[in-house]
Amino acid sequence: MGKLNSEIRRFNYPDGSIQDVQIVSFDSFDDLHFLFPEYSPEAFYALCDLYKKYFIPRFRWYYDKVVLFRLPGDLKIPRLSLPEKYGEVKEDLTRVNIAFRENCYLKNGKICFRDVATGELFEELYSRGDLQIAEGDRDSLTFLPVGEHIGFLSRSAKDASLKVNASFFVMDKLDLGSVYDQIGTPIGLCVKDGKILNPPQYDREVLTVRLDTVAVEKITLSSVTIRIGKQEFRDGVNAEFITRPKYKKSPSGGTDIVIVENRVIALKEGGRTEVPSGGLIIKTKDLLDIEEGSVEYTGLEDLSFAIQAGNSVLINGKKTERFLSPFYHFLNPWETSYPPAMYPLNYKKARAPRIVLGADEQNKPKLLWFEGAGKFGYEKGKESCGTSLSETAEMCKKLGLQNAVHLDGGGSAQILLNGKRYLKLSDRDPEDLTEIERAISIGINI
Repeated sequence: MGKLNSEIRRFNYPDGSIQDVQIVSFDSFDDLHFLFPEYSPEAFYALCDLYKKYFIPRFRWYYDKVVLFRLPGDLKIPRLSLPEKYGEVKEDLTRVNIAFRENCYLKNGKICFRDVATGELFEELYSRGDLQIAEGDRDSLTFLPVGEHIGFLSRSAKDASLKVNASFFVMDKLDLGSVYDQIGTPIGLCVKDGKILNPPQYDREVLTVRLDTVAVEKITLSSVTIRIGKQEFRDGVNAEFITRPKYKKSPSGGTDIVIVENRVIALKEGGRTEVPSGGLIIKTKDLLDIEEGSVEYTGLEDLSFAIQAGNSVLINGKKTERFLSPFYHFLNPWETSYPPAMYPLNYKKARAPRIVLGADEQNKPKLLWFEGAGKFGYEKGKESCGTSLSETAEMCKKLGLQNAVHLDGGGSAQILLNGKRYLKLSDRDPEDLTEIERAISIGINI
């Protein structure tokens, strides 16, 4: 690994606002590795607090009674009877999520149960602190299962010289479009040394590295082969890959294999299966007997590194002036939702913390953190105000980038150098304004 260079640059806006940017330069994309944070119960509690202290107070009209829950490893899951419409479900968290959705209801504001087993499981999780309830204004129930994906960047890979949050992940309740979804599922292509760690999704732009040549391009699921055990599937060859937003449910007929990340979640005959936001369905004409097993994605062996998250910033030195990647807008409830639901705000005006990964004219990598305004207690001219997507592109061009994409920004945005953070997080405690680290599901490290 070569030397890491870091500097803080300040930009001044005409209205007196300021913007600090951390720029980290290093020798090669070969130094970058994907980091999956160590899971901890504290990450679950922090997520619950985020809903209680920020998401719901800000959008009370949008939220109902939200039940967030996890399954601790030592919990014995009772036998749960599930409707046939969900198929053969192969994962405990999904089975419990379905049972809660089917067997829990509100009566006079109180959560009630249609069967004993579901009620006992609900109460046990609640008593252990592994199920928490956040109250919105709407008179209905939403269940949000939290998988063992999320953890704190600062507490993971403690010997890393560089750590940064990376791709989007399932987070908001609109992101959970099916019973097969769970909070923490990473969204978007991740490739290291030709190995696909997470598949491409939603036709979004990808930062690619081939033989030290950096580019921004589109890579879709049709480009990959999916292998389950000894069976291989290609879209349009021997199967159809079903994803949102084209489908909310799969077409009728055939066999549906529900996949999230590298796991088979369910099998269902006859179609009409809910399509996961954080995954896909492989539809085949044959009856299949697939046991639990790993899912592999192949076909991008020529890539030494690739990442897919937000919109592009610069392509061949030209600023991106609008959304080129497709995103769902939460104000369009008639559309089929898919993650991230809260990303596509006003391109030129909506300011937020940003993370950008790209390269200069010599294809040397640069990583940038555009500090954002604190969610509480912001003082103009004393701390950064955040940047719009358009302003980010303009600053990146001034800083010498040629090709670059947005990674996950907002409250997740941070860079750690040898464990130290040089700018401020935007998530703050509303009482004392202390910084709060947001749990994430995937990062990049050196």
